[in-house]
Amino acid sequence: DEAVVIFRKTLAIQESVLGKYHHDVATSYNNIAAVMDAKCVYDEALAMYQKALTICESSLGKKHCDVATAYNNIGLVLNNKGNY
Repeated sequence: DEAVVIFRKTLAIQESVLGKYHHDVATSYNNIAAVMDAKCVYDEALAMYQKALTICESSLGKKHCDVATAYNNIGLVLNNKGNY
């Protein structure tokens, strides 16, 4: 839980300084999602990865490799949930 607290603090600072749709904000959502996935809190991990995807698409474009990574992360969580 300590990692999530730190990542959420980072997220709050980034959103206030950079805005909600900056690529670095997507990275913070991704970091929170990774912890949630590791803790088997899959629904929250999916929600965080989806936010990261939305931000990446809007800030980088739909064909950026970070968008592909976001889709991959969502797929991994769905796999972990048993949604094949």
